[in-house]
Amino acid sequence: MKNAMLISVLVAVSACSRAADVDMSGRAQELKGLRWGMFICWSFSTFSGKEWTPGVKDVSFFKATGCDTDQWARTAREAGMGYILFLTKHHDGFCLWDTKTTDRKVTKAPLGRDVLAELKKSCDKHGIKLALYFSEGEWDWPNKPDGKRYQANGGHNPGMKKAHLKELLTQYGPIEYIWFDHAIGDGGVSHKETIAFVKALQPGCFVGFNHGDQAGADIRLGEMGRPGPLADHKAAGPHMRDAPSSSYLLAEFTYPILPPHKGGAMWFYSLPQHDNLCKSAESIYRDYLGAVQYGNIFSLDVGPDYAGKLREIDVRTLREVGRMIREKAALPEPPRSLAAGKAAKSSSTWPQPGYEAAKAFDGNESTRWGAAADARSGWIEVDLGPPTRIGRAMIVERSFPRTREYAIEYLDGEQWKPLHRGTRIESDKIITFPPVTAQRVRLNVLKAVEVPTIEEFQLFVPQEK
Repeated sequence: MKNAMLISVLVAVSACSRAADVDMSGRAQELKGLRWGMFICWSFSTFSGKEWTPGVKDVSFFKATGCDTDQWARTAREAGMGYILFLTKHHDGFCLWDTKTTDRKVTKAPLGRDVLAELKKSCDKHGIKLALYFSEGEWDWPNKPDGKRYQANGGHNPGMKKAHLKELLTQYGPIEYIWFDHAIGDGGVSHKETIAFVKALQPGCFVGFNHGDQAGADIRLGEMGRPGPLADHKAAGPHMRDAPSSSYLLAEFTYPILPPHKGGAMWFYSLPQHDNLCKSAESIYRDYLGAVQYGNIFSLDVGPDYAGKLREIDVRTLREVGRMIREKAALPEPPRSLAAGKAAKSSSTWPQPGYEAAKAFDGNESTRWGAAADARSGWIEVDLGPPTRIGRAMIVERSFPRTREYAIEYLDGEQWKPLHRGTRIESDKIITFPPVTAQRVRLNVLKAVEVPTIEEFQLFVPQEK
């Protein structure tokens, strides 16, 4: 025990000493210069069609028929990206590199190749930097806090976590930053100790956690986040439930290129029937410009398919964004909202000030309407004044996606009539419906898994043909 404590102290001292030799402010500027990158999620979940895939015992479940890391890196370069953020290990513990610590790895799967090693070569070839995603815990590790299998809390295996990190940080060259996923715990190594361990191996490597203790983190991660200044902690998105750290030097945000859809995964390759679904190049470019404006880095997630290749629609979209970046394309002015600044009311309001119905119509995504604390449904209504022709709506439910069923309705006489019905919103949703003339319109959240909360609900004139 004394020896273990001494080693931990020496690691921390070494980290402090070596980190002192690195100009971290300069490193922050280098990372800002990368601007945006490709987040590659490829693992068991690619083949399960689910975001989380527990219970897999045989690594042959990862049945990839190929792996084209050159295509990944080449597409990143064509998109004007500066780095690739690669998923090395998800909560299932399947390692996408040739680790010496376990047989639960890609080189024991049918593919039989060290994907991370190949990606490193492809990144070097195409002038792309490398960053790593790493799940801190694993479902199968011992000493689960809740004593249950496959629950949110993973087990503890501090020796394995450190052994994994040592391999990743000593065998694959310089790592720009590590994106630590805290979804199932810290694996038995506190965030403070994790930071010290990483810095002892690569002092210039930035460290961030998508939630959990943020003290000492260099980079604020933003899972399902948005562009915004470093001081705007809400821009980190719904998963960052923890107090900000004064140590942040940089903000990152990330979301999938796949829009919300029924069935299949979003962060990983979904299902073949979703191969035509993709966010628009214009919306991605808009967030790229936001990242540049605020000095963020923007990690756009794409999931390689069963053959280890990016979908054709992703490649086309990313190339188009790259063209827009090179040509400094001007974005069209967003349409004027018919609801902005108009009288609004709601079924209920969160008890604290600042969550009134009008907050959903103010054009500011950092504010929002919230229903009463015990509500699991509710509505916000806007009075457009004189009867107005409408044909489109925008709903923003980015920070706290809770809606499971909703309707857009207008008042016809004394009866509310539907314009559109849907299920999940999850982020930004643009809806087109048959044009009507209306004065009073509402967004009716019919079912939510928590207190309904909406950042924006805006209405627009019908789309010109």
